[in-house]
Amino acid sequence: MVSSEYVAGVVDPRILYTLDAFKRRLGIKDSTLRAARRAGLQVYYMHGRGYILGQEWVRYVRSSAG
Repeated sequence: MVSSEYVAGVVDPRILYTLDAFKRRLGIKDSTLRAARRAGLQVYYMHGRGYILGQEWVRYVRSSAG
């Protein structure tokens, strides 16, 4: 079961976030998200709306660390 508890700055790898919810949760700006996408962060689109799977963020951070 996934907790509905909100913790700012924490992304749950099991959750699919809308782009807006993802930016709010991490406290990042559009420019930061654009840079991450250019660097390989996967964004999924359906019916004109963008989503990020928390697991993709974890993968991106781990591959960018270094």
